[in-house]
Amino acid sequence: MIATATLSGLDTDITVSVTEPQSLNAAIHLIDGMAHALDRSVNRGRPDAEIRLLDVADGRPVLVGALLHQVIVAALYQADLTDGANRAVRRSAVPDYRHLPAMEFTTGGVRPVTVRTVAQMPIWLRPQAGPTGRVTVPIDVRLELLPTARAFLVDNGARLVAGRLGCGVRVAIGPAGDTVVATAGNPPLGGWHSPIAHRDIELPVGAGLATVRESDLRAAPVGPFDPRPHAAFREVTVLADDPGTAWALGLAAQQSADPVALLTDEVRAARFVSADGAEQLIGSWPVSPTLAAA
Repeated sequence: MIATATLSGLDTDITVSVTEPQSLNAAIHLIDGMAHALDRSVNRGRPDAEIRLLDVADGRPVLVGALLHQVIVAALYQADLTDGANRAVRRSAVPDYRHLPAMEFTTGGVRPVTVRTVAQMPIWLRPQAGPTGRVTVPIDVRLELLPTARAFLVDNGARLVAGRLGCGVRVAIGPAGDTVVATAGNPPLGGWHSPIAHRDIELPVGAGLATVRESDLRAAPVGPFDPRPHAAFREVTVLADDPGTAWALGLAAQQSADPVALLTDEVRAARFVSADGAEQLIGSWPVSPTLAAA
């Protein structure tokens, strides 16, 4: 028997399901505690959020807590994986002209003047998270960690509940309860399932599922000097080895002219729905045998 409850955290809804009903209250307590800790770390809606220390550091190193450090490392890894498409690193309102595109002029005596563009360092490579917990964010860079923290909660929260309580668990986050999903522990009889269009998808234990819709891309933070991205699809769903990777690659696919080329070995399957409702499936989706037989 599966028991389910919904709570609020990180400015959205969190759904927790466990295979042992007597463990539900304890599971809620663990997930709620982690959500509150992450909220205090990354949510700028709170005046006491730890991330605000990085905003006022003027580019100086800041010693941050272990939780914030883990989220930053995850965000920078996913930014590198997607060439910044996860939107965790953006330009602030204070430009540093040393890192904007520039022109360089050279001449070789009587030769004509040669002009070339000086390549700038990608914005997502400039923040530094050292192994000792010191984080350096340049003055013209801003970290946006709330989406990364949500995927972090789903992934680590599911594993925490399974490890502490010894039950199977499914954790989902998002207003529809299906934006980012992860499972851990022993699954219930028949497995964990999530509806994807007209399919009932069986979630492999330990994998992550993320659905990125047009509205998610519109809500993603954009730097003051960067164009607002255009959604290539109505929605993109990615099944990957972990929910953070699934979410980041889903965002990247939404902004790419060739989304299939972005899918790495960590991706197990993907689904793209165009503006006219046409569907494209990549990989092998583990469809529920019961529904498939029907």
